[in-house]
Amino acid sequence: MSLIGLLENIPFFESFTNDEKSSFVQSEDLFVTLKPGEFLIREGPDPDNAFFIILEGQVTITKNSLPDTVLAILGAGAVLGEMTFLSGHPRSTHVIAEEGVTVFKVNQHTMNRLDAHLQVKILRQLTEVLIGRLEKLTNDMVQQKRINETLTLALRGKILSSE
Repeated sequence: MSLIGLLENIPFFESFTNDEKSSFVQSEDLFVTLKPGEFLIREGPDPDNAFFIILEGQVTITKNSLPDTVLAILGAGAVLGEMTFLSGHPRSTHVIAEEGVTVFKVNQHTMNRLDAHLQVKILRQLTEVLIGRLEKLTNDMVQQKRINETLTLALRGKILSSE
């Protein structure tokens, strides 16, 4: 599939016009291809501080402190590295290509080369990604609290009935 075709299928780019998507495609340095097993991101400091959007393929997320644990497997449409891009903080996980992967890559250098209106659109989309993640995290925390309360009540009942 063509790069423009890949962009068309990704929710992050829905608010971008065809001309804007075409301007991205003309900047070949915005696209990176990885082979299976290659690292897209390594945990720790990263002077590039880029963020990535998976256009095709899948990646595995791991962490140094849990080397045998896969934290997630993500595919097309996933946005990665946005916190480091926005904050400059070290990377919190490894991201490794599971299969052939094509990503859209933006670091500060490439961002500064883009027209101001494209920069604003990209930042707006990153904000939407972060809001979505915060909402999910909040919902997950509420669900976990309910589970904990249910388990606590069940354990109290079991302890009281055994006395």
